[in-house]
Amino acid sequence: MEEALLLIQKIKAMYQSKAFSKSDQSIAEYILNDPGCLAGATANSLAEASGTSPATVIRFCRKLGFTGFTELKNSASNYIVETARDMSLRRGDDAGTVKSKVISYTKMIMDELDEILDNNALEKAAELIAGARSLVIVSEGGSGTISRAAYDIFLKLAIPCRCIEDLIFQTMEISMMDKDDLLLIIVNSGRTWNVLQNASYAKERGIKIVGIVGPANSPLSKYLDVEIVTSVFSSDYFSDISAARTCELVTISILHSIIALTRTEEQIDKSHEIGMSIERKRLPPK
Repeated sequence: MEEALLLIQKIKAMYQSKAFSKSDQSIAEYILNDPGCLAGATANSLAEASGTSPATVIRFCRKLGFTGFTELKNSASNYIVETARDMSLRRGDDAGTVKSKVISYTKMIMDELDEILDNNALEKAAELIAGARSLVIVSEGGSGTISRAAYDIFLKLAIPCRCIEDLIFQTMEISMMDKDDLLLIIVNSGRTWNVLQNASYAKERGIKIVGIVGPANSPLSKYLDVEIVTSVFSSDYFSDISAARTCELVTISILHSIIALTRTEEQIDKSHEIGMSIERKRLPPK
């Protein structure tokens, strides 16, 4: 299953990064929508189903590093069977079984995130966050929980930041920002109307924007200076909401770690002071 999972991840990563031609995209979309379709397929049947040609299917296989369709099929044929058997929750599963399946699914999501996250985008985003005069973090819906976590994480690095949850207050905050500030948008769909309005307003004002977003090429993409895509597998058995939140939080943690490695002595001292201030609010250990 691991080999098959890595293949699906590779196809999805290449699809997200626009590495495929239009014909290749048609094949990739067909496979990603139903990875188990390859089990009984031939090059001819896949070509017909995806609206391409057998020659295009063979070229697609070679782009993925396979000698031909048979090798691709052997790599992917067990994907859907193994996934359904290992991941599917069934009525009557005890707590231990559910625990194992949910954790296995989470591990699969983390493997995909490792494949999807763009290192250059992470580096650029970290540089912008670390160099901003102030950081304003906005989101909407479920991603709001991650925006608050991001505020906590970046503030402890002594980065001046604010987390604005109310949509009207977000607009007001943006009206006071300038080119030395940075707007960080955390949203899974990339097509929430209110977020798009505020992103457009920030772009009009010349403010740099970093976005942590689920799919690539969403309506939000055109406003972003740096786009960090965290797209995850869909599942009939588990909450995609929790998967999206997990990917967002891990992405924030990665940015935190990249920035932490570049902090000056003065900034480290400020971080220490922040940590000590928190200790004042705690009872001494027994």
